[in-house]
Amino acid sequence: MIKRRNLLCTKQKSKLDLGRILLYDPYKNILQNFVDLATKIEAKDFDPVAKVYHGLLSAPPRIRNYYEALLGVTSYYQASKGGRGRYIEKRLASSFEFCSLDIKLSQIPLWLTYPALHKKKGLFTQQGLSTTEKRMIRRFSWDWLGNIDEETDIGSIIKSERTMVLMETKNRVDSGGTAARREIWTSQKFGIILDCLVEDKKIYRKHEDGNVKNFTFAEMLLHFGIQTLEMYIGILFDITDAPASIEVDKSKGFYSSSKEGFNYLLAKMKDSRKFDITDVNDDKLQLEAKHKSSNLTIKCGALYGDKVTEALFRQKVPVSDLLLLKYDDIWLSQLVAIDERSFLLKNNKNYSIIFKDLLKKDQELRLKYDELINSECGEKELSEIIDYLFQKYSAFFNTELLPQGRDREEYLADVIQVLCASDS
Repeated sequence: MIKRRNLLCTKQKSKLDLGRILLYDPYKNILQNFVDLATKIEAKDFDPVAKVYHGLLSAPPRIRNYYEALLGVTSYYQASKGGRGRYIEKRLASSFEFCSLDIKLSQIPLWLTYPALHKKKGLFTQQGLSTTEKRMIRRFSWDWLGNIDEETDIGSIIKSERTMVLMETKNRVDSGGTAARREIWTSQKFGIILDCLVEDKKIYRKHEDGNVKNFTFAEMLLHFGIQTLEMYIGILFDITDAPASIEVDKSKGFYSSSKEGFNYLLAKMKDSRKFDITDVNDDKLQLEAKHKSSNLTIKCGALYGDKVTEALFRQKVPVSDLLLLKYDDIWLSQLVAIDERSFLLKNNKNYSIIFKDLLKKDQELRLKYDELINSECGEKELSEIIDYLFQKYSAFFNTELLPQGRDREEYLADVIQVLCASDS
C-alpha cells in the first residue's frame, strides 16, 4: 500500500509563505544531492586510506555495499550545513514585519530607514537583493565613524512604542557554554552598545541636502523617533524541545554566567554616572535605566521561552510554534538514498535508475510524471503512476532490488516521491 509523504519540495515555491521558503532551498539542494548519490556511483568515492579507516575492506561481504552506502550518504549529510545554523533566527525574523537579522551597530540607520530592505538582506544575503536594492545600500546617506562594531542576532522595531529591541538568541540553555553566555553581556555584545551610551561620542554622520551632521548613538536613535532601547539575551528551549525557563537554566549551571555578565553591566552603568537606575530584579536578571543626557529608556535582561517572542513581537507566540514545520523530505530522502545506493553498488542499478530510464522511453509515463509534479505529489496522481508502472513494467521492479521487509508498491512510491521532490 502506498503512502503519500508530506514533502515540502514537491510544493510550488511561489505559493509558500516566508517561513517555508527558508527551508525550501536547503531541502531542495540536499534532495538533489541524495538523488545523485542514489543514481551515480561516482558521486561518492572512498580513497584507499579511508576504506581502511572506515572498515570498508573488513566489513562482511553481505553488508559491505549497504555499509558503504550508509557511510557515503550520511557523511554527505553531516557535512552539509546549509540552512541549519540560522534557521530559528530566520523563522523568528520572518514572523514579524519589522523584525530583522544581523543588526550591526554600524548599520542601524540603514535598518531604521529601510526595514524591509534590511530584513531581506538578512534572510537571503546580498545575493538575494535586486540591482536597485543593492544600489540603495551603496548610496545610503549615513556614514559609520565608530571604531568597534557589534552585531546582534535579531532585532525588532516596535513603532507604536517608539522602541527598538535587540536580541542575542540561544537555541538551548546549554548553547555555546558559559563563556559565550557571559560575553553577550560584556565584551562582545551589550557591553559595546553600553560603551556608546557612556562615552557619547559622535559615531554616525548623515549627509542631507549638502549638509553634514554627526550623531552619537543616542542622538541617532532619537533622530529616528526611538525613545526606548531594549537589549536581551533570549534563550528559546531547555535541553528538550520544551520552552526554556530560568529554573532549568539554574539547574544546568548556565544561569550563573548570565548573572555574572548582568552584574558587570549593572555595575558599569552605576560607575559611569550616565544613568539613573530605575528598576532592578537581580534574580530574574532584569534592569531598567534612564540615559541622563538623552532621556532614552534602557532595558536589559534575560528572557526565556515564550517571553522571547513576546518581547520581539509584542504578542504571545509560543516558541514551540517555531518547530511546527514538520516535513518528511530529509529523513525519507536520506533513507531512500542509502537503500538505493547500496543496490547501485551491488547491482549497478536500482528503482531510481530504472524509473529514470523508463521516463526517457515512454511519453505517457512522462505525462503522468508531469501531472504528479504539477499536483504537488497528489495522492490520486501518485496512485495512478504506480498502477501504470506495475501494469506495464512490473518485471522491471523486481524484489532483488527491494530492501528487506519493504512492500514493493510502498517502496517504489517513496522512490518516486523523492525523485519528484528533486525534479519539481
